[in-house]
Formats: sequence, C-alpha cells, structure tokens
Amino acid sequence: MNRQKKLAVLVGVLVALCAIIAIVSGVQKHMDTISTVDEEIFATSESALTAVSWTKEGSSLSFTKEEDTWQDASDADFPVDQDKMSEFLEHFESVHASFIIEDVQDFAQYGLDNPSCTITLTSADGDAVIQMGDYSTMDEKRYLTLGDGTVYLIDDDLEEYVATDRDELMRQDNVPEYDTLDGIVATGETAFTVEHHPDEDLTYTDAYEYYLNENGSYKALSTSKVEDFMTTLKDLDRTDYATYTADDSVLADYGLDAPAVTFTVTTTAEDEQQSFSLAFGKKGDDCYMRMDDSPIIYKVDADTYSDSIAAAGYDTLRPDEVLSLNWDDVQSIDFTVDDVTYTVEKNGDTYKIGEDVVEFDDVKSAVDALTVNEFNSESPAKKQETAFTVHLDNDAYPTLTVTIYQYDGDNCLVQLDGTTLGFVSRSLVVDLTEAVNAIALGLS
Repeated sequence: MNRQKKLAVLVGVLVALCAIIAIVSGVQKHMDTISTVDEEIFATSESALTAVSWTKEGSSLSFTKEEDTWQDASDADFPVDQDKMSEFLEHFESVHASFIIEDVQDFAQYGLDNPSCTITLTSADGDAVIQMGDYSTMDEKRYLTLGDGTVYLIDDDLEEYVATDRDELMRQDNVPEYDTLDGIVATGETAFTVEHHPDEDLTYTDAYEYYLNENGSYKALSTSKVEDFMTTLKDLDRTDYATYTADDSVLADYGLDAPAVTFTVTTTAEDEQQSFSLAFGKKGDDCYMRMDDSPIIYKVDADTYSDSIAAAGYDTLRPDEVLSLNWDDVQSIDFTVDDVTYTVEKNGDTYKIGEDVVEFDDVKSAVDALTVNEFNSESPAKKQETAFTVHLDNDAYPTLTVTIYQYDGDNCLVQLDGTTLGFVSRSLVVDLTEAVNAIALGLS
C-alpha cells in the first residue's frame, strides 16, 4: 500500500472515530438523571377535593362532591359508598417516591407515552393530573409522572386501588355490626320468633341461649345454628343487584310488594338496641332481597334462597344433641336395657350401682354422643330398644327421660319426655347399650 492510500485509510478511521465520539457524547448528554430519595411528591386531602376522575383499562369513571357527599358525575341516583371513596382517596394524602428520574427525553421507556392509568384530582386550586406507567418488577414500584417532565418510582402502587367497574364503589346494605343478637322474627311463608334469654331458666341446662317462642312456650335452639343463620343473612351476595332506584311503585316487579318472607332482626351495639329487616321476594324463578326501605334490590341465588332462607325454622335451628347435660347436676340415672333396669348413683366424681363403683366415662360419652340426624314427629311403631331417666339437681326440671325405639337397620326413633325428636343413628344406640352392658357385667 502506497503512502497516499495509507493516508486515506487513516482519514477514514479518524472520521469514524469522530462519529462514534459524537454519538456517545450525544447519548451521555441526554441520559436521564436518576436520584435515590425518600420524598413526598404529592399530597391532598379528601376535604379539599371537589371532583375526582380516572381512566384505566379503557374504563372511565368520574365523581363529584356535593355537600360532602360523593356522587357519580353522570348518575346522581347511583349509591356511592362514601367509605370506599374515602379509603381510595386516603392513598393520595401523601404520595412518596423512592426514585426521581429527571431530564427525561423518552417517556416511552417508562410506559408513560401511553399511560396505563390517569387520575385527575380537582380542588379549588385546579386539576392535579397523575399519570401512571409501567410497573418495575425489579423494584416492585410503579412509574408515575405529574406532568412536570419528571418520572417518579412511587412506593405505594396507586394503580392497584383504582376501580375499573363502578359497581366496586357501590354502597351495599350490610347488616350492621352488633354486640348481641337479641331476636329474629320471621313472617310470611316462614314464620317463627327467636329470642335471646341467656340468663333465664327456660330449660334443664344453661347450654342454650336462644329459644323459639311459640305463644309464650319456649323451645331451646342451638346457639351455633342461630349464629350461623345470622352469618348467612350477613354474607348474602350484595354485588348482584336488580336496581338501585326502587320505590313502592316497582316492588311488585320483584315480588316485594308482598314478600315471601321477612326477617326483622333486633340487636344491641354499645348498649343501644337497633333493628333492621330483610325482605325476600320471588318472581317466577328469580329471588330478590331488600333491606328496610332501601332503593337497592339485590338478586339472590335461588338455591341459597330455598336451602337457607325459605327453609329456616325450628328444625334448622334446634339442637342436634338429644341431651346437653351438665354432668355436675346429675344425681343418678336409671338405664333400662333388655327389660332390665340399672340405677347409677353419682357421688361427687364417683358412680355406683348398688355397692359397686363403676367406670362411667364410656357411658357418659355415649349419652353425650346421641344426636338427631333427621327431625320428625313420627310415633313409635316398634319395640323399645333402650331408655334412661336422668335425675337432676334442678327443682324446675328434676328428671329427663330418653326413650329409644327400633326403626330400621340404620336408625332408631328417639323421644325426650314423650316427645319425638327424630332419628338417631343405630350405631350410636349400640354404643350406649354396649357401654351400659359393660358396667353391668362387672357387677359383683
């Protein structure tokens, strides 16, 4: 290669190097400046706001505040949940960033050329616009800009709290919190009255707190079943509604002009008594619910209505156990098995038949295990299988007699003081009979 060609090559290399240097210098010149901080970048209060709107995932919602009450800007009848709005706006009281990116030239690299969510907060000072971009999985933070040419990585992902469905912010007619359930009165196709009497001697045991009142006659109810029923009412789905503008003129459309059943519930909260009613209507195959005189009518699942609401009554709330004995109150028990009667006397923790001390734990367990698997009022048609009478240290209820009759291969029919309770599993009756026979065989 001659001198002239070498010179030309060197010039070309020099030009290329200059171009590279220029490009690198240009990139460095426009490189974003990133600072690590812990800084409040935005703050407002709900009381200062007069409107809020947002767009997310193609959905746009807008709300205005009238006399301290939030309303849907395009539908004043929509029942906005004020607490949910307050909870949402709390996240804007103090927005903190842990990274500030300044001198941003390319907002696209942060997903802010086409924001995933834009929120506008309006106050007397004007509009504050917050745009959110990509989520940094490495930092677990969201990119955000306030329109000032700066990008922030915020500590709390505000986009997470933004609803895309207006119904998420709808007020629901929820059962109020309470300390004590005082009573339930059901009217309509299902009719009964439940009362709370925890300190009254309405039955032989203090195991029950709730009672069915039938014209002044009380029947014990299972505490857990009554409380579970209240939980059912409390937890009914209130997200699927038929209308939120109901008045008396449309109640017939939902079978609520003459409800199939209405539950009026009385409770006590902080020493103050309160009550509410839940009315259930049927229209064809559809079921509906309304709380008090609310404009919201909810749809109720048909199976839930038939299985849990319409079926409610004494048989769904009464105790499953044949007896709920406090064994400290037991003085003696007379067992009759195969036409032979054994009297077990109790003295403290000792049980005796005649002069023989007997091990009674298995018998106690077998008595406690007797439970009704299907309530009915059938009269006994077959021979007595076994019976026992419990003598209690209780002036109002001195004795309780349980009589068990043969029925079929799986069940026996059980009565308490001559009143049929229903079916009890034959296997439980066999366990009791065997436990009594075991102690009888050990007698001297």
